Amino acid sequence: MKSSLCTLLCATALTATAITGCGTTRQHTATLSQPTPRQDRYVVILSLDGFRPDYQGRCATPNLDAMDREGLAGRFRPSYPTLTFPNHYSMATGLYPNNHGLVGNEFWDERGARYRLGDRKAVADPAFYKGEPLWNVARRHGVKSASFFWVGSETPVGGHHPDRWKKFNDKVPYTDRADSVLSWLNLPAAERPHLVMWYIEEPDHTGHHNGPESPKTLRMVEKMDSVIGYFRKGLAKLPIHQQVDFILVSDHGMQSFDRSKAVNLADYLPIDSFEHVATGPFTHLYPKKGYTETAYKILKKVPHISVYRKSELPARLHFGSSPRIGELVLIADLGTQIFFRPQGIPKDFLHAGHGFDNKNPEMYAIFKAVGPDFQPGRKVSKPIPNITLYPLVCRILGLQPGTHDADEVLASSLLKKK
Repeated sequence: MKSSLCTLLCATALTATAITGCGTTRQHTATLSQPTPRQDRYVVILSLDGFRPDYQGRCATPNLDAMDREGLAGRFRPSYPTLTFPNHYSMATGLYPNNHGLVGNEFWDERGARYRLGDRKAVADPAFYKGEPLWNVARRHGVKSASFFWVGSETPVGGHHPDRWKKFNDKVPYTDRADSVLSWLNLPAAERPHLVMWYIEEPDHTGHHNGPESPKTLRMVEKMDSVIGYFRKGLAKLPIHQQVDFILVSDHGMQSFDRSKAVNLADYLPIDSFEHVATGPFTHLYPKKGYTETAYKILKKVPHISVYRKSELPARLHFGSSPRIGELVLIADLGTQIFFRPQGIPKDFLHAGHGFDNKNPEMYAIFKAVGPDFQPGRKVSKPIPNITLYPLVCRILGLQPGTHDADEVLASSLLKKK
């Protein structure tokens, strides 16, 4: 292994530019020697939202089990905050949320514009999105791409969508989505996408409403397993099936809320002392001028949360220098839900959620890969940063990636030795 890593280091020329500030990372632009798109390879990435890795061992998942035998099995460590939009776009760009712009499911940007995942107009505004997503990398090389609901693909990032894309509609049956992907892979060669990214919003939805321990959530996990089986069965019938690497991921895990530990910030602070607030297990606050230190001192005494000036967040989170992040960041203890409601905590709220510190295994995500570029039966025990997906896909397809935060050597080490 040591010699192979040395070879990889010598084969990959990296240029690095430091980013200053809290959450500092080193961004890399990898230069492949004479990068040539591989016409003999296709990559299909499916994200199952909110799929905790330990779900697999708690119910019947024959298709996931088959993927483990036939390919690589590991876990992704999501980027912080462990939320859906930031993490899907991190996987698509290889950038931490601090650097790609989607610092939360809700935030305010430099223009004073509000981003919120339920706001279709905001979600489609390219000013919120930074980085070069995989579909734009493919376009730069003359390679066709397609997306079925991947975060960011509905937006003309850099002026471009994937060659084929869909507006999100949760009414589209899961097998219909699989059929669309299979039909794209069966197009004539000149029209066929070599990169396909698709998304299913389960088991996240069921997990939120019932909790990760619920039999209903585990039945949904089994349903997702059946969709994987349906897709792989269809894939095996295609003429190009032996040229396809199928990668299965999720964006984060899930954790039940302890209602006895719920925090209402309105019990401690006047809400009119803030320009904006965005709450949940990941909470960030935009205090009015002159109020930051007063609020910080008060919040230090509130149970079940940790408060940070954004410039003082732990370096391991790679988060805190973006101007889009509120001046105060609150990290909830695992299982704690945060509100800011003068009218009081609602009697009913979601059973479970995410957004917690990414050091918690309950926030980990699945990562599996099967196909010609992955060694059968290989298991990776250490959690892999999810931004690694970006250079991994680029290397498989022979694409030169854009600027990113991921470890090129780690990405290369996941591939089968030639």
